[in-house]
Amino acid sequence: MKSTSETSILESYLQDESRKTGTSTRIFFPENESDVCAVFRKKPHTPVTLQGARTGLTAGCVPEGGLTVNLERMNQILDFQPSENGGSITVQPGILLQTLRQYLQRHPHPHPLFFPPDPTESTASLGGMISCNSSGARSFRYGAVRDYVLALDLILPDGDKLHLERGKNHASGLQFQFKTRGGRLISGALPALSMPKVKKHTAGYFIKPDMDLLDLFIGAEGTLGVITSARLRLLPRKNLRWGAVLFLPKEDCALSLVKTLRNKADDSAFPLEAFEFFGSDTLNLLRHDQRRGLVLRESEFIREDADCAVYVEFTADDRALLMDAFSTVCRELSAAGGDPARAWAAINASHIEKLREFRHAAPECVNRKIREIKKSVPQITKLGTDMSVPDSRLEDVFSLYREGIQAGGFESAVFGHIGNNHVHVNLIPHDMAQYSRGKTLFETWTKAIVQMGGTVSAEHGVGKLKAGLLKTLYSEDQLRAMKQIKQCLDPEMLLNQGNIFGK
Repeated sequence: MKSTSETSILESYLQDESRKTGTSTRIFFPENESDVCAVFRKKPHTPVTLQGARTGLTAGCVPEGGLTVNLERMNQILDFQPSENGGSITVQPGILLQTLRQYLQRHPHPHPLFFPPDPTESTASLGGMISCNSSGARSFRYGAVRDYVLALDLILPDGDKLHLERGKNHASGLQFQFKTRGGRLISGALPALSMPKVKKHTAGYFIKPDMDLLDLFIGAEGTLGVITSARLRLLPRKNLRWGAVLFLPKEDCALSLVKTLRNKADDSAFPLEAFEFFGSDTLNLLRHDQRRGLVLRESEFIREDADCAVYVEFTADDRALLMDAFSTVCRELSAAGGDPARAWAAINASHIEKLREFRHAAPECVNRKIREIKKSVPQITKLGTDMSVPDSRLEDVFSLYREGIQAGGFESAVFGHIGNNHVHVNLIPHDMAQYSRGKTLFETWTKAIVQMGGTVSAEHGVGKLKAGLLKTLYSEDQLRAMKQIKQCLDPEMLLNQGNIFGK
């Protein structure tokens, strides 16, 4: 195992994509489980921050002193068990999502398989995705990472080990108990709380009576143990994939179309897989950068008369099923005020990739804009939401967002996973006064969204930057009970200090 305390090397590992910078005395790069245990054995009673690929947006892997353990070199596939009905694959935590996808493409027998979670950032590590319960564009059809974790191996801060398999360890009501590999029993109580009534949620620990205790560690943001391996469920991949970008004349039309298509997706004969939204502010930003040759260089120019857009992908083994689905989309698009003749459609792999470039260009444009502003105002960072609401509150949350943006005079970019009522609202402040007002607006939105039955974080976790939002979602007693769970597994509170519970 290699480690370093050299300042020049450390600096690049003191940030994630949030651009928050931390401090650390030494960074370790373990290559296996024994290396991880060695860190805790050699440096007991020392705070440890865990890292993967550092693609997070909430500073979850940014160290606040102590040691840093970066798992990027634990990047091996340990076992692959394919079958016609799916299968499983066991990986170390540092393997990247894109590496896993490439491996599955190279090993298509006996049937092509895939790992459904699809966050925008394909260079995310699997350990990081599990720690944040990531989801992404395909969560509308397939759910989040939690639904595909079959087993975890973990190291606790005292060097002891846990092995958890789905279906093998359950809470008894709100009481839990683990038996470590060393034979130690760890027991405690879960808080009584009501989880948000949304399909995507990763804010604090996942807790339910009689829950599968494996789920406690998924979305725990590295605060309960170090993931050293994960066995993941795979699904058969469909043979055909078609997609389209549907342009609409106004936002109300898009929301109407979304509700109609979402209702149809309850029927398995309507094989809608991915479902994304791009607001008028996002299209304007894309047009600006497209004219400058910065994005979508191989795509036709985005029409000036398009106010917003909905992105869809369909998968099936039967071409006729896709033809029927596209016919339905065209009919409903017309009914919502759009023009099917002006949509961008793709029915082969290369054209699908062009459509995905459109989807991925939105955050790229926002991040570029922020970088430009930071040249004159270095303290500026992007302000982005990760909140989700129940299906019945879709129009309400859009009204909430638009009214706040307009009243505050903010430049913005609204886009994201509308199939789960989970759009990312990005405010682009141009000075510190706007930045401060934006943070205040976010606090107002958070309270309103919790009142709607929503969550303050749907897929990114709260990390260090958004830990305070949990006080809106849960009571002080509930948060204190969550912290007691951590103290059962991490009595000295050494792992990922600042995540979930703040300082």
